[in-house]
Amino acid sequence: MARPWRIQYEGAIYHIMSRGVGRGKIFLTNEDYSRFLEYIEKAREKFGLDIFAFVLMSNHYHMLIRTNEPNLSRTMQWIQTAYSTYYNREHKRCGHLFQGRYKSIVVGEESYLHMLSFYIHLNPLRAGIIEKLSKYKWSSYHDYVSNRKVHKWVNSEAVLDGFGRNKQDSRKEYRKLIWEVSGKEEDFLADVRYGMILGDDKFVGWLQKKFIDRKEKRDEDLPQKKRISDDGVIDRVIEEVIRNYRIEKSTLLQRKRHISFEARDVGMYILKMYTGLKNKTIGEVFGVSLSAVNKAALRVSIQRRKQKGIGERIEKITYSAFKV
Repeated sequence: MARPWRIQYEGAIYHIMSRGVGRGKIFLTNEDYSRFLEYIEKAREKFGLDIFAFVLMSNHYHMLIRTNEPNLSRTMQWIQTAYSTYYNREHKRCGHLFQGRYKSIVVGEESYLHMLSFYIHLNPLRAGIIEKLSKYKWSSYHDYVSNRKVHKWVNSEAVLDGFGRNKQDSRKEYRKLIWEVSGKEEDFLADVRYGMILGDDKFVGWLQKKFIDRKEKRDEDLPQKKRISDDGVIDRVIEEVIRNYRIEKSTLLQRKRHISFEARDVGMYILKMYTGLKNKTIGEVFGVSLSAVNKAALRVSIQRRKQKGIGERIEKITYSAFKV
């Protein structure tokens, strides 16, 4: 059996999930929830983390974090050991509290942050605990939509950046989009590779090259991916979108506000999700704002789950644009 990957590096972004033994509860009282959040805040200071989002449910929790040093294992061991020690003492129990090792998905692009935050914040709604997200106390949702942050250590700004012209617009847009996504927020999980990577072929190839021992036989389920050159990538994507949709370049790149159609959205989506280009750069190509790029990518993410043809078209365009 192949040795499990230990994917830890400076600046890595992870979606973390852990649940109780036998799906049992890990939070019984308000004090339990509060104490766990205290440990997260302390871990942020102790290990140099960015905490983007979290939700605490009765028998599991989710976090979206960035480690600014390659120290995920030490971080999670400290959090779960500290909380387990408190919980066992407080509730007069012994033994393991969490079911095995935490689950982590390493995230390749910051463009996934908004969808992951939606997924995390919608947990209580999916579970049928509440009907309004504002009614659930134990998540970072309020740090995204309220004028006054509840948890000052939550870096909601990194996710909200580009949603609107200012903080107020960004919060308003986030509230709007999370309800539009509700019921479909799990769709993006289809992009998770091998149960542990959320990213494109280029990112998968980079992880394999960096973290798999070259002396070991490579896992047949994780073939080496070709590296994609960023040289001229914008022109190649634009050219392939034009060819596949049979439209003029002037139509695709017309610089008018509030213009949205599939070819234009797909072009922005591919540049955002497959190239690592910043929203600002993509926006300059299409003559739109940063938030418009985010919205276009979100529309395509949702539609490609509904319409098989869009997904096939995206695959055809990316194959032609990125083949080396």
